[in-house]
Amino acid sequence: MRKLPYANIFVNPVAGGGKCKKQYPAAVRRLREAGVVCNVTVSRYAGQITDFASELAARGCETVVACGGDGTVNEVINGIAGTETALGIVPLGTANDFAANMGVSKDINRACAIIKQRRVKKIDLVRVNHDKFFGGTACLGFDAEVAAFASSRRFEPLLMHVLGGILKFFSYKPRTVELRFDGQRYFGDIFLVAFGNVRSYARGMLITPLAVFDDALLDICVVRRMPKRKVLSIFPSVYKGTHINNREISLYRASAVCVQSLRPVDLYADGDFMATTPVRLQVMPKYLKVIVGPPDD
Repeated sequence: MRKLPYANIFVNPVAGGGKCKKQYPAAVRRLREAGVVCNVTVSRYAGQITDFASELAARGCETVVACGGDGTVNEVINGIAGTETALGIVPLGTANDFAANMGVSKDINRACAIIKQRRVKKIDLVRVNHDKFFGGTACLGFDAEVAAFASSRRFEPLLMHVLGGILKFFSYKPRTVELRFDGQRYFGDIFLVAFGNVRSYARGMLITPLAVFDDALLDICVVRRMPKRKVLSIFPSVYKGTHINNREISLYRASAVCVQSLRPVDLYADGDFMATTPVRLQVMPKYLKVIVGPPDD
């Protein structure tokens, strides 16, 4: 008798401002209709998904599914990094950039079909200091302060990011940082620095448009201090990835980078707090199994 596919599904009920809580039952139903045996866990507190995913990976679980947004995906990643357990995604969050970069559709039916097909690819992860990982994009400076603002308030996430962006834009003061990577050094005032394992973040902004998630390199986008009117003029080009053509912006690649700052600066990844400077980021090649969409999806 052919063994039925099995998946442990982790649900973040607050993802997407509550959208996930309303829509995850349809995803579970669709997976079961497709012949996938599902065990569902709805998280009750931050970090629970990571703990449960780690336990399942240690027991040799083949597939765990993150049902939520980029933060939910990041919780699962930190539980299964470096194991043989594969990550599936049903994107029901606010941004869903990691899923998009993996070719996973926002449509529930198509996302569930991808999980059923189980086309697995090994991708890189980025280790933060010694104990955390991310698979998408990390940032410090302006974007990190917006993420901190949004995560500290229990309102609709997209609204909080927009409001935080407006408020922080007028109050933000550039940070002085030092980056050391692969024999190179950057020191100066920055508006923001993004560290991309994938191409986009924040609902499709191509902040590191040349990033490849399995090339063993981290793309580093340094946006130097500039007049705020210049920031506004450049901003629309981020959605096309052409912002990197501006002289105030530099793009680097490295296998590891050390970040220091004159004053402590927080690093956020995929919307969640990761660490405070000094920070070391290191690429861990092909350190995560992900169920990806078809090449032309």
